[in-house]
Amino acid sequence: MIDYTKRVLTSVKVVENTYQDFKIVTEQSRLTLGDLVERSMYLYLMDPDYRLKIHATYNTYYTGSSIADFLTKL
Repeated sequence: MIDYTKRVLTSVKVVENTYQDFKIVTEQSRLTLGDLVERSMYLYLMDPDYRLKIHATYNTYYTGSSIADFLTKL
């Protein structure tokens, strides 16, 4: 299937450790950062509860591999 949707190239800076954790956690699912951004933007626009949750999340700076360690324990 060919996707003819027009796309916009952007540049986003993220915390390196957070991105490394993301790559580790999503290795098996093959979810890309672009996939996550598109899905998050869609949910932000379409789901008021998701939008409120995003606005309520103030701490977006994570360090180390604590996220990956936490998720592997679930």
